[in-house]
Amino acid sequence: MNRIVTLTALLFVFAVNAQELDLNGAIQLAKTNNRNLQNANSDIKIARQKRLETIATGLPQISFSANYNNAFEQPVSLVPGQYFGGVAGEYSAVTFGTSQSVSAGLMLDQTIFDGTYLVGLQASEIYLRISQQAYVKNEQAVEQATVEAYVNTLLAKAQLVFINQNLTLAENNLKEAQQVFENGFIEEENVQQLQLAVATLVSSLNYAKQMHAVAKNVLRFVMGMDLDEPLKLSSSLEGLVLEMQNTADSPLSLAENIDYQMAENDVRSKELLLKLERFKALPAIKAFLSGGYDGFGEDFNFARPSQEWYGRAIMGVNLSVPVFSSFQSKANRQQAKLALDQSKNQAQNIAQDILLEESRMRNTVQFQLENIQTTSESLKLAEDIARKNEIKFKEGLISGFTLRQIQTQLYEAQNNYLNAMQQLVISKTKLSLLVNPVTQTK
Repeated sequence: MNRIVTLTALLFVFAVNAQELDLNGAIQLAKTNNRNLQNANSDIKIARQKRLETIATGLPQISFSANYNNAFEQPVSLVPGQYFGGVAGEYSAVTFGTSQSVSAGLMLDQTIFDGTYLVGLQASEIYLRISQQAYVKNEQAVEQATVEAYVNTLLAKAQLVFINQNLTLAENNLKEAQQVFENGFIEEENVQQLQLAVATLVSSLNYAKQMHAVAKNVLRFVMGMDLDEPLKLSSSLEGLVLEMQNTADSPLSLAENIDYQMAENDVRSKELLLKLERFKALPAIKAFLSGGYDGFGEDFNFARPSQEWYGRAIMGVNLSVPVFSSFQSKANRQQAKLALDQSKNQAQNIAQDILLEESRMRNTVQFQLENIQTTSESLKLAEDIARKNEIKFKEGLISGFTLRQIQTQLYEAQNNYLNAMQQLVISKTKLSLLVNPVTQTK
């Protein structure tokens, strides 16, 4: 019994700890459980099956057919009477064949040459690559969404810590001010200003708690978790910022950027469409082989050993050569060529957009690194100013209104510092996803 209790306790601890996620753990969990990413993975599997389907269309196709006919009222044909020794000019009514028949056979079709089939094989490979690239693009979107949701949750938690600290200090100041007011040393307005400050902080605290819960639920959703599942984050904003500050950015390689790869793939698909229109002008050659057996009788006795079966077999080759399409083929080729030119221009635009985005993101990250330093120093100054003015207020040198302004300045400095850390982590992640090479292939 003791062993069972111990094992149960260990499993419980493991289950709880399994939900204590750092940022990397959250990203990996999201890549495993995110439903959009799972659907993108299914698209890859569908594309593989589509490729197999395309390959199969050019391989031998065998079909089996069987027929049973019962002419319970046989058709009548009229033939000249002299054919049967009758009078010329008269006709005799006759029926041909038996009233019942059974036939069964096999048909083999094989494509010998078809230019559109060759293009289709190449197109199926492009389609598979599109699905794989869409998966990588979705994976990057999931990673970015996870980082943003994770950091927003940490931001809301850090705001709660600051607000709780500020509220505790404001409540203490209010208590002391009320005692001083009761002794007649300060005016009532000073107490009222502190009461207003406490009320504002209480409202901010309630709002921050709601935002923290919402941010957690967004993170759970991105990671594919149930919204009521326990979740504890082990990373901190300061720790993530330190990691980002110590991480060097890779140089950009257009060839390894997923957006540029997708643009190049679109160019290849347009080249195949042009190739398809050209190959439609080539002849298509197909061969077939057919064989079977037929049985006839007045009654349904086809299973008897004495039933006679008549074999048949035929083979042939079909050649189809386009000759004239009233300039339709030429118009289709021109459309495909123009679409290819558009795709090439779009690829060049995407390349320029990526380079511009890289430059913008590097400048943004650099600014935010400096901004963290600035907001950190501003926060220290604001804390020092608030501390000195609290002393002045207790000594009666400043009013409650002035103290409240100083404290509001402190709250703003706290929020600026937290927001600066949040923005750095998010921007650094965007830059990393932009410049890092694509290494995963599904």
